[in-house]
Parts: sequence; structure tokens; C-alpha cells
Amino acid sequence: MKKITLLMAFVACVVFAQAQTNLLVNPSFETWTGGAPTGWTLGNASYAAVSENTSLFSDGTKSLTVTPVSANGGTYSITQLVPVTAGKTYTLKMSYYIVTGDGTDARIWCNFKNTAGAYWKMNLADSLAMKGPNATATAGYFPDVKGSWQTYTYDVVAPVGYENLDFTFRTYKTPALVNWDDMFVGEKVTGLNDLNAEPLQAVVSGKNLLVKNATDGSTVEIYSAVGSKVQSSVLENGKINLNDLSKGMYVVRVGKLTQKIML
Repeated sequence: MKKITLLMAFVACVVFAQAQTNLLVNPSFETWTGGAPTGWTLGNASYAAVSENTSLFSDGTKSLTVTPVSANGGTYSITQLVPVTAGKTYTLKMSYYIVTGDGTDARIWCNFKNTAGAYWKMNLADSLAMKGPNATATAGYFPDVKGSWQTYTYDVVAPVGYENLDFTFRTYKTPALVNWDDMFVGEKVTGLNDLNAEPLQAVVSGKNLLVKNATDGSTVEIYSAVGSKVQSSVLENGKINLNDLSKGMYVVRVGKLTQKIML
């Protein structure tokens, strides 16, 4: 029993690790080159200055501080272009710490972009969420909460015809002083990677796996304890043959439904 428990815990760790894939380079601003965070494209230097902050951070040992140079300075954007796949759902996340400001200090400003450089014409819901969390098109700044780390998260489906996500966050004119950290762009977990996914109604019977809540013709995938796919079969008459799988624990997936089985 102890071996089974340890094995299941190990599988959970493997699945969790898979779920944490971050497509951003240097997402927590731990690496700097020539006074700039590695992997990021910075805005107009006449609008703001950036610096690494080793005393205030949300993740790792550093954050990025943006200090606008004047009350008349323009919008300062920091960007990273991330390849995406149409039809997949991506989770966007950013953490921010407003030190000072007037309530119009920081916001998200993301969009999808194709290889020709054209941006996606978003629907209103996505436009608001990817360019600010508030409920109107003209007021999308992060809530005016100072003195503590806050996190903003949004899930969005990558549209057809747009191969990149332009992941951008903005800091505005003084008196804004904003720290940024713990950025994330990654495919939203489903199926095997989703520990909260609905379980299958599947029963092992001899060398067969009987599946009650999937339709014939569905693809049944079986993964080993270390997350490797070991079999892929088409469901026929509500069952598949388990072939020559050895004894042990496996994870079965049909679409977004998963279940652990023992042989």
C-alpha cells in the first residue's frame, strides 16, 4: 500500500511539473544584462528607467522596478513575444507592487500578433481582460492597491491566423513607482495535466479496459507512472485491449477525462 501511495504521489509531482511550463524567458527578472532584464524588450528610455530590485520581490530573489522620469512622460511598455498555437487556451499572469501612484499607474496590455505584424481585433471581453481588468474600455488600470503584491490572471484562446502573443505590461507617468515580478504565459492545463479533471468511469477486466462514459471511436491514451505515453487505442464496443502492459499503475485519458488504474 505504501508503494502505491508513493507512486501516486510521484505521478502527481510529475503532472504538476508538466503543468507549470512557462513560455516566457526570464519571467521573474532574475537575469540582467547591461542594466536590462534578459529576454525582454524595453520601452522608450526617455519615459522611464528600469532597475533590478533585490529587496522587494514576489518570486525568486529579484523584481523589476519601473520609475517614470516625469509627470509628463509617456506610456512605458515592457514586452516579450511568445509563440502560440491557434485554438489552445493560454493562461496569462503578472504580479505587481504599486509603491506610489494616482490610480492610473499599471496595467496589462497584451494582444496576439501574426507574422505580418498585424494585431488581432479582439472581442470586447478579451480586449478588456488583455488590456486591463476593469469593466469599461476606457479604464483598464490595475486596482489602486499600494504596498502589497497583487496578481492578475486571465485565460484566453489563441485565435486562428496569429502565431504569437505580444505579452506586454505598462507603467505610466509619475507619481507611479511600480515593481513587477512572477510573469507567466503557458498553455492552460487539461486532461492528464489537470488534477481536477473529471475521472473516467473505467474498469480493468482481464486484459481489457472497459470505459462507460466515452463514445466508441474515442482515442484512449495510457500513460506510465513517469508521464510517458505507452499506448493509444480507439475505443470499440466500450473497451480497448491493454496489450502487453506490465503490472503497475497507469493514467488513462480520453479527451479531458482521466483516471488512474492498477494492473
